Amino acid sequence: MQLLDKKLQQKIKTASKKLGVSEGEVLNRAVSTYLGEMSGSAQLAKELRFWDMLSASTMRKHGF
Repeated sequence: MQLLDKKLQQKIKTASKKLGVSEGEVLNRAVSTYLGEMSGSAQLAKELRFWDMLSASTMRKHGF
């Protein structure tokens, strides 16, 4: 099963050479960074929903 298309494989190979690390290391770090970003985005969305609910509740409480 091939997970990456040819363009991504070439970019990983190029990055590996420029950085002096293995292709596996480039891929592992890229995936880890991406997943961390996604987790952070999910947390931010959750916090924004909470603030929206709190704001709506406060506005109803004060007759807005």
